[in-house]
Amino acid sequence: MIKELWHSFPRLLEQKINALLEEAEPTPAKAFQLYKTCQNEGLWNESFEKFSDHLESFFAMARSERRKSHMDQLLDRPMSIAVYEGFHLNFRSGLVNNHSVTNIVSWAHNLMRLGHKTDSAVISMDVLSKTMHSITHPSYFEKAENIDFEDFCAAWKKTVFGLFGKKHDAEFTAIINELRWLNTQLKNEEQTIKKNGFVPTIYLTQTEIDWTEAVEKAVTLNREIPKYPLSRGPEKQRLIDLVRTISLYKIVQTSQHPEFSEQREKIRATILDRCARLLQECAR
Repeated sequence: MIKELWHSFPRLLEQKINALLEEAEPTPAKAFQLYKTCQNEGLWNESFEKFSDHLESFFAMARSERRKSHMDQLLDRPMSIAVYEGFHLNFRSGLVNNHSVTNIVSWAHNLMRLGHKTDSAVISMDVLSKTMHSITHPSYFEKAENIDFEDFCAAWKKTVFGLFGKKHDAEFTAIINELRWLNTQLKNEEQTIKKNGFVPTIYLTQTEIDWTEAVEKAVTLNREIPKYPLSRGPEKQRLIDLVRTISLYKIVQTSQHPEFSEQREKIRATILDRCARLLQECAR
């Protein structure tokens, strides 16, 4: 599970960061700007406090569910599309949930620690918190939405340099190079998906693929099933389940009890089905 998460880390991080805007609320300055706009457009003639209450209700809805009509019902008359576009929030005009940011920092810290097997200062909670703060509080000329992994890397590098100078350059370079390599792998896989319409549900190494193919062939031809090639055993849950099923199959294979005959065929079919699904759904 850790390997699969680590493999997808760059994309998952992008998604988590951008999802912060799903639950963002307008900054006080943005709320007042919207109030003045609606007032100047003749859409609202009551107090800012009451307008703020309506804004709170509107932004409490999931971003995907918000509609212009929801806000229109609260105003004196429907607003224009141009005015409604001003209700779009980014990291400069929106306040994100601090608890959600902390969760991202904790998740990223732990996955970096386990995935890269390091406790370097450059992946500390403090460093990642400051990195996230710079992303969610961009200056005027910095990117304020649609954050990609390279945006995170740039903010992270700036934070690390600001805190440590070049003290941890070697550690930082090793980690960021691996993550950028993972990001390149993900982009290649995404291009394959676009081209072939295939969405992998599990990532297998070539060794794991070769073993799965060998198991499928052995069971199909009623030959001896090869052992899992790594002494520590599989780490991915679907491979663990397959190994357990194979162990059960070997038990019923050697039994002469008539009740096991039917079970043997069912287990054999299960193994073949699991192998086929793994090979069909894995990213190669």
